[in-house]
Amino acid sequence: MEIPHITIDSSNPLYLHPSDHPGMILVSKLFDRNGYGAWKRAMSIALSAKNKLGFINNTVPMPANQTHLALWQRCNDMVISWILNTLNHDVCDSVLYAEATQNLWNELNSRYGQVSGARVYQLQKNLYQISQESSDIATYFAKMKSNWDELNVVNSIPSSMCGAAHAFAKRKEDQRLIQFLVGLNPSYDMIRSNILMTQPFPSIDYAYGILIQDDKQKEIHATTIDFTASSASMHVNTRGPVSDGTGENKRNLVCTHCKRNGHSLSKCYKLIGFPKDFKFNKGKKFANLAKDQGKGDHN
Repeated sequence: MEIPHITIDSSNPLYLHPSDHPGMILVSKLFDRNGYGAWKRAMSIALSAKNKLGFINNTVPMPANQTHLALWQRCNDMVISWILNTLNHDVCDSVLYAEATQNLWNELNSRYGQVSGARVYQLQKNLYQISQESSDIATYFAKMKSNWDELNVVNSIPSSMCGAAHAFAKRKEDQRLIQFLVGLNPSYDMIRSNILMTQPFPSIDYAYGILIQDDKQKEIHATTIDFTASSASMHVNTRGPVSDGTGENKRNLVCTHCKRNGHSLSKCYKLIGFPKDFKFNKGKKFANLAKDQGKGDHN
């Protein structure tokens, strides 16, 4: 069908940017029958950014005006292509022949968007089994939050509850804060106790921020210790060889009289005599013998 030339503003849902094409992939992760809530959320955001959300919620229905019908059909087919590109082979084949974007979207919702007791059970089980172990705080928190977010989708609170909804949301967040703190490693016992003693409980985001700051402080402290130890080691290594006071390296000296290492002939106690405060390792007998030998050598 030839599309008549019509000037359309970029804010119009029927407008397509020159860079838009059917092969675009708006969501990086393919939907494979698992995690429909997360996929739906990501796709809705992407279509909203493209100003095409009206094609799935029926706020941009098929126009009766023949002038705009061709433009609508082109945009409808483009959005269908974008959605199909994010479905795995089996799911894609099952909705391939949907003629309108809204029909395709409704079919996916009715098939995968129903709240399943088994899925709620699995999400709750995941939360009980997740613990920090070898993960850092950011990775551990991301695992918890992905399950919390999906539970929010399947267990949404009616907006008409007003004040009751606020109280229920606070209670739910407190429970999730405790879940998060329970899974932390023992090295966080002190900061965990401080958070639990706060009344009322802080938000999960606030507690997460405190833990991240604590990790940063530990990294700075560890870096300072490593730097100090490294500097001390370098200082020792640059002091040079041990000298006997004459500028000679004691490790390289060998006495030609007693044949022992560590001193020269001019420093040999057997020749020049032992100091009065010299401590002998082999007792008084050896000391007297050494002194007599020293006197004999001088005589």
